Amino acid sequence: MNELEILKELIEQERIAHDLRLRIEIWSNNQEKAQFAIELENVSGQVDTLREQLVTVKNKSFSRDARTAMISQLEHYVTEINRVSPSLNLSRNQGLIIENELFAEIVNHINYLVTDKVFGIHIPAYLKYTTVPEDSISIPELTEFLRNEIVILRHLDHPNYLDLWEYKDRLIDRIRAQFID
Repeated sequence: MNELEILKELIEQERIAHDLRLRIEIWSNNQEKAQFAIELENVSGQVDTLREQLVTVKNKSFSRDARTAMISQLEHYVTEINRVSPSLNLSRNQGLIIENELFAEIVNHINYLVTDKVFGIHIPAYLKYTTVPEDSISIPELTEFLRNEIVILRHLDHPNYLDLWEYKDRLIDRIRAQFID
């Protein structure tokens, strides 16, 4: 299997493991719960094996391409948010109901690049700006944050998909810590 095939299988096995954990939590029949636990143990072993394969697979061109695309995606955000005056603020909700839609979109775009073959980059061309303090994020602050994220990605010299997943999870934590909490 190549790196992308291993990744797809890992994602599927982790989904199965998640479903089994939920079943174990909510099922009332103890015999069926025991069967689910056995299945979960087997799937967990497969997950561990697939994770090891992602680290040891020789050709990591897909994860290198994903890292390059992630850098490009963040660079597009920097470019687009800086097309207007830095005195303006960027809308957190982007005109939608979701309070932090801007950050959700950034994470969704990065997540896409980590979970599938890279087919393209999203250009965030229609960003909304605001003067409402509760809905705003400073352009210079977000620009600096995104540039720091690009530096972090560039320092992943020999990435594999596990490294990229870990990066995405830490990105979410950093966004929460700096902009949401």
